[in-house]
Amino acid sequence: MSVPATAPPRYDPARFQRNIRLYYLFMGATGFMLFLPVWIIYLMDARGLSLTEVGVFESFFWLTIIVAEVPTGAIADRFGRRISLALGAILFAISNVIFALAGHFSILLGSYLVMGIAMTLYSGAGDALLFDTLRVLRRTREYEHHAGRSHGLFFAAMVAATAIGGPLAYLVGYTAAILMSAGVFLISAAAALMLREPPRRESDFLPDPLHGTPSEIRNTAADIAQHDSGGVPIFHEMIEGFRIVWRNRPIRFLIPFVAIILALYQMPGFMSQPYVAQHGLDPLAGAVDGFIWSALMLPGYVGTMLGMFGAARLVGKLGERRSFATILLFGGVCLIPLAIWNHLGLLGAIFLVSIAPAAVRPIANGYLNRRITSDQRATVLSILSLVHGVAMSVVMIVFLPAADMISFPASFGLALLTVATLGVGLWLLWHRAHRHDQTDRIRRWSISVPKPQAPRAQAGTTPNGHGGSGAAVYPNVQNLD
Repeated sequence: MSVPATAPPRYDPARFQRNIRLYYLFMGATGFMLFLPVWIIYLMDARGLSLTEVGVFESFFWLTIIVAEVPTGAIADRFGRRISLALGAILFAISNVIFALAGHFSILLGSYLVMGIAMTLYSGAGDALLFDTLRVLRRTREYEHHAGRSHGLFFAAMVAATAIGGPLAYLVGYTAAILMSAGVFLISAAAALMLREPPRRESDFLPDPLHGTPSEIRNTAADIAQHDSGGVPIFHEMIEGFRIVWRNRPIRFLIPFVAIILALYQMPGFMSQPYVAQHGLDPLAGAVDGFIWSALMLPGYVGTMLGMFGAARLVGKLGERRSFATILLFGGVCLIPLAIWNHLGLLGAIFLVSIAPAAVRPIANGYLNRRITSDQRATVLSILSLVHGVAMSVVMIVFLPAADMISFPASFGLALLTVATLGVGLWLLWHRAHRHDQTDRIRRWSISVPKPQAPRAQAGTTPNGHGGSGAAVYPNVQNLD
């Protein structure tokens, strides 16, 4: 029997199996940033910036991400996620060199510009490549597992770099430590280039009526033909990504909710270096001081690593809906002591807060990946990073000056108030949209499952009234959250 012309092409899964291991290597090399434990102190001590001025620099970095995020996501969808990751790693290496050698304010700001563009080339592309690799392997339900582990490996490398970075800065100085990080990014670029590009068009995959993309946002046959013919400009990719986000109500509310959670719960970890410095510690005061400094920076990154590794287990036990609520509540509770006291011992609270944003990202990416087409996967994930960038730019120009001009507890208290109002409000809007969407998905799936033949009903009927043929048609159906 001939295969219909509309049937998706077949791909040999064995050719893509190594992508998972190479992606782990890429993430591990990318996370080994030796400048990490000293970069803010480098700006304040070696370059003479105040914490407020550091906030302005960081705000410029996130504004760069806002401008470049969706175009670079569209580039990844258009030209390949592998190329996007490799180019991002190369630009990160260049930005490190500029950052280390910059002798003027404008040149230092230029390093942030290059670093922001590099970040946008990373975001969305890696998660999209991983998910589509798993689609070829028919293992998409393992996405949170591999995303959590790969991002956990990224932060494990950050932990190792943090443990080494403090004493290394004392031995060789800030500049040399930053330049060494540039060399490691070139290893990341090599790992990215060894990846095999999975198919990037929805027409290359078999449809999944229960866990796949909703029918109302799937590309038409004309759209697919235009994609495959190479006739879709980058601008169209961007507009289509925004259209998908706006038309899908759960995605529309989930993206700002996750962006707020990421920005507010990442802020305490970002401020850990000046927080420790205000208590009189200096990584360049001596070798022992360098070790102590690194040791005090470690808990935040360990918390991030634990959050990444625990994301799959959390969503497996609680489901997506309860996981988001749990993360929101957990992070808010851990902010309370930081908003009341100013003590070095509260680095433990910063450690706990850092678990929340690390856990929410792979869960959110898995949720989004199952609701968008492969044609627009990197673009839509980049929209999440864009909104995250907006939230981070606001945090940097509001919360850091509050810590600089008032106190650290005042800054953390403002973050707690924002979580209790804006964060909870966005979760409620998403929760309502999610329940309506799941009800509609179950209804559409139940209509699509063939009813059993009457003579075979008694032999093959399952307790819920459907025959065994439904399981044969959709063998991967799982309970929805």
